[in-house]
Amino acid sequence: MEFRVLFYETEEGNKPLVDFLELLRGRQPTLHRLAIAGLRKLRQRQHHGPPLTTPIEGVDGLFELRVGGTNIARVFFFFRPGQEIVCTHGYVKKSQRLDSVEVARAARYRAEWEARPR
Repeated sequence: MEFRVLFYETEEGNKPLVDFLELLRGRQPTLHRLAIAGLRKLRQRQHHGPPLTTPIEGVDGLFELRVGGTNIARVFFFFRPGQEIVCTHGYVKKSQRLDSVEVARAARYRAEWEARPR
């Protein structure tokens, strides 16, 4: 079963995940390649779960994709009807804990996406 992976887009047409990936490409090319490979894997159901993806604790329906070794890139996403996955944005983890500001941003992006008429 294949999923369609979409990138969240703001009302102004910006794609935060594209900006993040471009930043990675220039600063951390290895992490960039791992993030791209991880996003491709999201298309296949067998990759939905650890170690690649995990649900965000305390936020229903929001997940993270994690790639890397010493530096870990995180990409937030949620599922939509019709076999769709919407990826909101990403960041490079700098501590053991998940950044609550980034989680709140992902939740806000999800709410905005779902509020838009389709």
